[in-house]
Amino acid sequence: MRRAEFNVSLILSMIMMRCIVSLAFSSLLIAGASAQQGWLCYGGNAQHSATWTGTSQSAALIKWQAPLDDNRSYYGGEVLAHFAAPMVTPTNTVVHGFRFTTQEAGQNDYDNWSVIGRSGATGQQIWTLNTDFSAALIVPNDWTTVFPITLFQGITPNSRGVAAAASGGSIMVRASADQTNSMTKRIVFYTTLADFTQNQAAYAPIKINTPLTADSLGNIYFGYWVSSGVPSNVAASLGTGGIAKVNVNTGACIYQSVEAMNFDTNLSRPAMNAAPALTTDGTSIYVALAGNDNVLAKLATKTLKVTDHVLLIDPSVPGQQALLINESSASPMIGPDGHVFMGVFGNQWRESHGWMLQFDENLSPTEVVNKKTVTFPAGAFGWDDTACVVPSNIVPTYKGKAKYLILTKYNNYDDDGGDPGADGSNHIAVLDPTSNTISKDRQSKIPVMNEVMTVLGPTLTNDDPAHPNARNEWCINSAAIDVNRKCAVINSEDGHMYIWDLVNNTLIEGLSLAPATGEAYTETAIGPDGQIYVINNTIMFAIGGNNASSLSLVQGSSPSGSVKSLWYLDGSEYSAESVKTTAGQSITVEADFTLNTPNATTLTVAGAATAVKGTQGIVTVYNYSTKAFDTLNTGTLSATATNFNLTLSSEVANYVGTGGKVRIRVQALVAPSVSKNKFKLSLDLLSCGLS
Repeated sequence: MRRAEFNVSLILSMIMMRCIVSLAFSSLLIAGASAQQGWLCYGGNAQHSATWTGTSQSAALIKWQAPLDDNRSYYGGEVLAHFAAPMVTPTNTVVHGFRFTTQEAGQNDYDNWSVIGRSGATGQQIWTLNTDFSAALIVPNDWTTVFPITLFQGITPNSRGVAAAASGGSIMVRASADQTNSMTKRIVFYTTLADFTQNQAAYAPIKINTPLTADSLGNIYFGYWVSSGVPSNVAASLGTGGIAKVNVNTGACIYQSVEAMNFDTNLSRPAMNAAPALTTDGTSIYVALAGNDNVLAKLATKTLKVTDHVLLIDPSVPGQQALLINESSASPMIGPDGHVFMGVFGNQWRESHGWMLQFDENLSPTEVVNKKTVTFPAGAFGWDDTACVVPSNIVPTYKGKAKYLILTKYNNYDDDGGDPGADGSNHIAVLDPTSNTISKDRQSKIPVMNEVMTVLGPTLTNDDPAHPNARNEWCINSAAIDVNRKCAVINSEDGHMYIWDLVNNTLIEGLSLAPATGEAYTETAIGPDGQIYVINNTIMFAIGGNNASSLSLVQGSSPSGSVKSLWYLDGSEYSAESVKTTAGQSITVEADFTLNTPNATTLTVAGAATAVKGTQGIVTVYNYSTKAFDTLNTGTLSATATNFNLTLSSEVANYVGTGGKVRIRVQALVAPSVSKNKFKLSLDLLSCGLS
């Protein structure tokens, strides 16, 4: 749903009004850009918390799109590929991976990878970095591991470089992610560059099998796996897999094999696709390690020595380990209090939804409360999910004591024969990580993190009469949490992306992207201009809208703000004081838009407002044929929220001028019978557009 949103506040009492103006033929809006400096890596930051402190644009239209793969059919009926997270620099360059197909000796070769930089504003390709990366796992009709890429801190505060995994465990480094031309180099963490170049084929079994995580000092952390025999000069030190640290500025490298960590002989390598998580002080990283045992370990960043570790245990099967399976892309996430959350697969298939385990900063799964040892609550889903941080103050319905909540998936697979409670009713959930006093797991019935709110997938699958309520899954590994708009950006296998309003627990915006497709879970991201990025059916979509080309106060006094401050919501807002008219106190604000295309077929105006009883909201659009504004609808508010809607399907083109020009007026009116006091209109968000 597209929206135009404005808030009206009386001097004596606050009125909050929201009007939604959407043109079904177009969706173009003023939206909040961000103060946050880019979306830099998996989960947005090195803690993978996916929390955005700017303001995202509304999901009004697809601004541009770009393929992430040149052969979608390679993956079969479902897209079982963990694509690298979209990343955006502070100066709005979008960086993404691309898998492409070549042909050698008459055979298709699918294991080819490049990194592409694009303009966030237009989607135009700026540069390409071809790599010789080889995926840890790539099998037709099966899961393909992630192509590891990250941005890293450049020389100046706002500059960013790009690091990408390459063959034999090496790292390709592009000094600038923003410039068309940039120096590139290769760094090898376990031998000299000369030795690597001479013996590259022999080192090919060394695979980077996790995403890359960067700190603020130019260090890149990642996991590697030795899939078969390698030259004897490095075989012993590399072992079967381990963790490496590369400084992209100095070339300094250290690494530690799981054997050299010397705390568990049952480990063989890092878990596939599990990105290392860096503590906020930069002194430690958390890594998931797999083998006959499955472990979460804390390593000192200076030496890569293990300082703490914990076996990952299935909370529903006492004493039995949870699993870190190759199909997963769950990664550790560090909360604001230092707690670590890790998604795992259950010990038994009957609990195929897995668990979101929780530990303190020293990887203890317990704490002492009133002299009693209490286990931290687990979430009842997690096997291919990375938790996101949701500040508790943006969820007004939450009345508990937690400073932050977490967002996870709550899949309910309808094909799980071992789970009689599974009916396909897939949800997204906001959970309280501090309490399990209410919620129970659907099958094992053990206490789990309390559900603060959930939202059911909106689209029925209609593919199994035995499960008539089955819904398409939410196909995200990690959401993007917009703190200012108090919402989450989420993506669905029904081919749509949605904005989840965490204030009212509603899906306030949805946009069709692609046909419904079963796929591996992907990530969402937000750029510095508030533009949203989601991945669906092997395509990355840039979603948002355009800001108004001009803004004026038609009626009122004491105006403040500007078009810029209306676009950048993190600092100020456009406001004006009401003036007295024969009808009462009134304010009217007018905005001009330039749409991407002038072809209009349907005009839809929908409103929803919450205000003091008797306040009236009016939305009008300029008619280029009659040279006058047409009132599309009005709404007089009751004591509770009032909705009003109008759809026009004829003569819609009259409202679109030369070059796609559209003009909208928004008015707030308080009659004398309601109040004689002046009030202010603060215009936060105004939208119209094309689709």
